[in-house]
Amino acid sequence: MTGPAKPRARTPRRSGAKDAGPATTPEARPDQTRERIVRAAMALFYERGYQGTSLAAIAQELGISAPALYWHFSSKRDICFAAVYEELDRFARALGPALDEPAADRQLGQFVRTYVLLKLRQNEWLREPGAVGAYRQLRQAMTPKQRARLDALQREVYQTLRGILERGRDDGLFRVADLTATTFAIVTLCEYVFSWVQPGGRLAPDAVADIYRGLVLGMVGAAPAATT
Repeated sequence: MTGPAKPRARTPRRSGAKDAGPATTPEARPDQTRERIVRAAMALFYERGYQGTSLAAIAQELGISAPALYWHFSSKRDICFAAVYEELDRFARALGPALDEPAADRQLGQFVRTYVLLKLRQNEWLREPGAVGAYRQLRQAMTPKQRARLDALQREVYQTLRGILERGRDDGLFRVADLTATTFAIVTLCEYVFSWVQPGGRLAPDAVADIYRGLVLGMVGAAPAATT
């Protein structure tokens, strides 16, 4: 297996506009408005689920009219896709620089630390962070083509981590019995950091990220120097 490709920057194609009310216009800072829509929708979808989140609820959260949403998206499904996709894309792009580190142990440490910090920052604005089954429910509401795009983006993250683990094993830096199992174990560990860390808690995000980096490097048998 060759080394993983760095995640590519991706931006979902904007949906065509429909008739909209006067509350928001394409000329009124459209990029900023679109970003606000996506962020508000993401929080509501995780809190209430896809079926429980209406266009009216998203608009009310933003203080605009529901028809104004159509300047930016053609449907609730497209808003949901953009919200989930762009969050995944943000993760993939942020994790990519870990590959710039000179050795696999440093790459793994940077990957884990970045992943944990991203989840903790997400935890600060999602009202229901990491809700059980939320992602699966949202994914199921999307079209097959949209689901395929999400799955491809997730695979990039897994392949990046798996490649780091494989490189470290081949270089004699890691002890990895099964690459696939270890990859999923590390992702799961990082993904669910929200389950016990609360914003403003005893440990600062950087401290939590350092702890997780040490745990993962210890898991694969990295030399102690790599954990510092």
